[in-house]
Amino acid sequence: MEHIVSFLKDENRAYNQFNIHITGISYPDPHYYVDRRDSRVYCLEYIMKGEGTVHVDNETIYPSQGDIYILPKGHHHRYYSSPKNPWEKIWMNVHGPLCDLLMNVYHLEGILLIKDFDLYGLFQKFLTTCEQKDVSTSLIFEQCALIYHEILSKISMHLYAAPAGQNEAATAIKEYIDQHIYDKITIQSLSKMACLSPSQVNRIFKKEYAQTPYEYILTQKIETAKLLLTNTNISIKEIAYKLNFADEHYFSNYFKLRTGVSPKNWIK
Repeated sequence: MEHIVSFLKDENRAYNQFNIHITGISYPDPHYYVDRRDSRVYCLEYIMKGEGTVHVDNETIYPSQGDIYILPKGHHHRYYSSPKNPWEKIWMNVHGPLCDLLMNVYHLEGILLIKDFDLYGLFQKFLTTCEQKDVSTSLIFEQCALIYHEILSKISMHLYAAPAGQNEAATAIKEYIDQHIYDKITIQSLSKMACLSPSQVNRIFKKEYAQTPYEYILTQKIETAKLLLTNTNISIKEIAYKLNFADEHYFSNYFKLRTGVSPKNWIK
C-alpha cells in the first residue's frame, strides 16, 4: 500500500527549475518491487522501518531503518522489500536543472547509501508541502526546492565532516572561503576572521591542504565559474564580475590557463 502525491508535466509552469514527479510513503509490503530503466528522475528515500535491496546498474546496496538512499538520474534502478522485514519508507522523485546542480555542488554524485542519518522530519515536511490543496503547483515546487536543497546540504555536511585531528582553524578558513566565493577575499580578511596573523593563516592552511589560501580561492573561483558556465545563461563578463576578477579579459586568460580552454569554448 502507498500514499502518493503526483504532479503532471507542464511546460508552461512558471517554476520549472525544480520539478516533482511523484512523492509519498510506501507501507510494508513483502511484494514491493520497482524496475526503472534509464531513469529520468532522482529518487531520495528514507527508510522508516524494515529493510530492502537496491540495485543501481551493477551496484547493490541494502538500506534498512534509519538509512537514506539516493538513486541517480540516467541509471537503471531496481529495488524491492525484504520479504521477511518489508520496508516502510518516505520518498521523492524529482528532476530539473536545480537537481543536477545541487548534486554536483554537494559532491553527491556516486553516493548511493547514507547509513543511520535521520532526516525524516525534512522528508515529511516535503510531503506535507506537496499535499497543499489551495496553493499553486509552481509555489509548491518552489517551497519544496528549498527543502530538497536543505536535505542535500545536510547529507553533504554529514558525509564530509572534518576528519578527527584536522586543524579546526584551517577548516574554518576553508569553509569561510567556500561560503564567500563571490566576495573579495583577502589574506587580511581571512586573518581577521580567524584571529590569526596573515603568516599563521598561510602556514596552517598550507600544512592542512597543501596550498595557500590564495591558491585555493582561485581554484574555487574557477570551479564556480565552470558551474555557472555549464548551468546558467550568465554572460562571461558577468561571471568575471560576480567572482571579483579584475575584468573579463583577465578572467578569460586565467580560466584558459587553468582549464586549457577559454570560457567561451567551455560552454560549447
